[in-house]
Amino acid sequence: MPGPVSQSHAGPGEEAPYVPPWCYKNGPKMCPCGHHEGYHNDRGECLLSRECRCAGLPGDCYTADCDL
Repeated sequence: MPGPVSQSHAGPGEEAPYVPPWCYKNGPKMCPCGHHEGYHNDRGECLLSRECRCAGLPGDCYTADCDL
């Protein structure tokens, strides 16, 4: 059964990246929109596109799986 600390933690906010920066061995690559690749879903759509008007993460802004 969860204790009081885990019950009080609501989890990451709705603007938290899908993949936090510390999960990248050499740091995440940046998108031209100003947000790192962890803010983009598998289709390249930015979580914060309402603010930055991101057109999608370019192919050269993805970290290879072997570098994660």
